[in-house]
Amino acid sequence: MKSSWKFILGLTVALTAILSIMMTAFSMPAVNSGIHQVPIGLIAPDDATYQKLATPLKNKGFKVEQYQSLNTVKDQVNQRKIYGAIELSNTGDVTVYQATAASSAVAQALNQIGTGIVDQQKAAGIKQLALAAQQAGDPIMLKTINARMTALQAKQVKVVELKAFPKTDAKGVGLAAGALPIALGGWTGSVAIANAVKGKWQKFAAILCFAFIGGLGLVAVIQFGIGTFDGNYWLTSLGAMLGIAATGFFVLGLLEVIGNWGLAIAAITLILLGNPLSGLTSAPEMLPSGWGAFGQLLPPGATGTLLRNLAFFDGHATALPLLVLATYVLGGMLLFKLGDKSEI
Repeated sequence: MKSSWKFILGLTVALTAILSIMMTAFSMPAVNSGIHQVPIGLIAPDDATYQKLATPLKNKGFKVEQYQSLNTVKDQVNQRKIYGAIELSNTGDVTVYQATAASSAVAQALNQIGTGIVDQQKAAGIKQLALAAQQAGDPIMLKTINARMTALQAKQVKVVELKAFPKTDAKGVGLAAGALPIALGGWTGSVAIANAVKGKWQKFAAILCFAFIGGLGLVAVIQFGIGTFDGNYWLTSLGAMLGIAATGFFVLGLLEVIGNWGLAIAAITLILLGNPLSGLTSAPEMLPSGWGAFGQLLPPGATGTLLRNLAFFDGHATALPLLVLATYVLGGMLLFKLGDKSEI
């Protein structure tokens, strides 16, 4: 029986809708990315200085908290409460405390802010010294002013790295580029298992095997091949196994309940939405408001965050990604049990 024109029209409309979703999902985060309540710290000698520095930062979209010591900042960074901090000392020296392993994009933004503060100090100081030089009649005083101006012109922001990627991948490109393989690889593997493996419980066992071996392989490539990770390989691999299992059972469960339409739902969820909204290339808080948080509720974002926090932050802030991934695993298992598309 030949396909009707009504079916062809419906199919083309559906494909156009998917294309539109794909374009929106990949372009909108990039177009509207920026600072959206990115949490950072500020160390200032007094409240007046804090307010003077914090106000423009808040206007730029940062969520600023005041801290009294570097040790507190380090602890907050390690717990994933903030991405870094800026310190202005009593003498006017500016120090940027960055955590590149948390987000290279935020670290770059903090550097730019620190440099901007120093540039403002230079401009104001040079203007004052130039005025003082015009009024100075004493050669010794003029010499002192020139020396201070030279020192001021050489002033730079000090950058302290709190959490860095290994030197083999200093910008964390391996993790940033891993969003698509995490999403697409899990989806492809699940589809292959669903079509190649016969028997319902054989498919169930195949997904478990894929998650175990795939998790070991994924982290091995990132850690030993690319050099992005340098933490506990086995612990980080457990996180990858959970991520692959979440993707695998989600796809398999949908296929078992609604058949091939489940592939489209899974592709939209994992690849078209999950990949660009994962926040791995920047930070969830740098995506459009609300979209970053939504991305953390999808397997690619939750898996990426879990791997990052296990590898670099001693397992802190892993409760949410663990809960999200466990929900996809259990939900997928339930759908798989209830479905009847496979042979027993």
